[in-house]
Amino acid sequence: MKKLIHFIFNTIGALLLFGGIFLGVCLIINALRNDLDFKELTNVRSYEDLVDWYEGTNSQSMLTEPVVVESVSFDRYAYQQLSSDEQVVYDQVLNCIENYTERITLTTTDKDVLANAYEAVMADYGGLFWINGYQYNTYTKNDSIVGLEFEPKYTMSQEQKDIFQIKVDAVADEWLAGISDSATDFDKALYVFETLINNVDYNTDSAENQNILSVFLYQSTVCQGYADAAWYLLNRLGIQSTIITGTANNESHAWNLVFLDGAYYYMDVTWGNSKYLDSNNDTTKRVNYAYLAMTTEEISQNHTITSSFEVPECLSNVDDYYVHEGLYYDWYGVDSIGGRFKESYENGEAEISLKFSNRDLYTRVIQYFFDEKHITDYCSDLSSVYYLLDENANVITVKWM
Repeated sequence: MKKLIHFIFNTIGALLLFGGIFLGVCLIINALRNDLDFKELTNVRSYEDLVDWYEGTNSQSMLTEPVVVESVSFDRYAYQQLSSDEQVVYDQVLNCIENYTERITLTTTDKDVLANAYEAVMADYGGLFWINGYQYNTYTKNDSIVGLEFEPKYTMSQEQKDIFQIKVDAVADEWLAGISDSATDFDKALYVFETLINNVDYNTDSAENQNILSVFLYQSTVCQGYADAAWYLLNRLGIQSTIITGTANNESHAWNLVFLDGAYYYMDVTWGNSKYLDSNNDTTKRVNYAYLAMTTEEISQNHTITSSFEVPECLSNVDDYYVHEGLYYDWYGVDSIGGRFKESYENGEAEISLKFSNRDLYTRVIQYFFDEKHITDYCSDLSSVYYLLDENANVITVKWM
């Protein structure tokens, strides 16, 4: 003890010679608390060295040991696209958020690794409604980062979160009552798509519209809420889904990547709500099935992906709604197309939608059946016709008057 006291006073004397009165006081306090490591003090040659030594050892003393948690996300798409270091941080971030931990020390000191991991967590888990971003705290020594802390920005208390979770699950249970766990992947995706559009309005002024609370509690949301809610319901039904972020028509947007019947597709619930685009001034909200299961080529016409993780090439159209329902044409069969219109009209259906494989075919059908009015060749007593055009998807919808 005498040696320690003698060492402290000698150190403080040296500090005072450099004008370091405040640092000297800090040294005494921390030395008595046994917080500082004096091993590297022999390398000190200037006042700046002393400051660096003090800040570095003090920073290290404030850090907790990183805890590596067991991964529960091996089957998550975004997780699989990360490096091994990013996956470890992903697991730490998810565990921290789900357990409502105030802050944690990460195994990385790279803030970019943290950013990639956090983005992947939010893409793989759409139900984390109690968090809105994060901040990170860095600890340095000799101008190098020696520690990185992750601190989530919680928007509510854990007690509030638990109450909201019960309410969300009650609504989700009610909405999912109409679909069986044994249904096909296509039928599950279709059910979720229709359920969200029929029950939830698009509204930029909706409360909590950046998470699922806007959907399940207020039935009013924007694209982020739709995408998160689609993830939540699909996850309940055992369908793999990932939230994709980017732009659509040059505006910030969010939608889903879904895995159906062994193939990847893009699903955009927001664009599936006819009132979102509303280019036809349609007064009635309809389900636009063109955005249920899209290929990369189709979605790339007006959507740009900005998610940092790699996305797959979506090539299959087997679960495209129109292909699945026999309403898709990749050839100019006038009698076949006219026959479908006639069948729908005579069966008393409210409307029929047909999708065409390319713009040229789509344009030719519009010109022949509507501009030249050949639709009356197949629907002979038709006095007037009201049709809607979706040029983004090459879809024609005829609403029988």
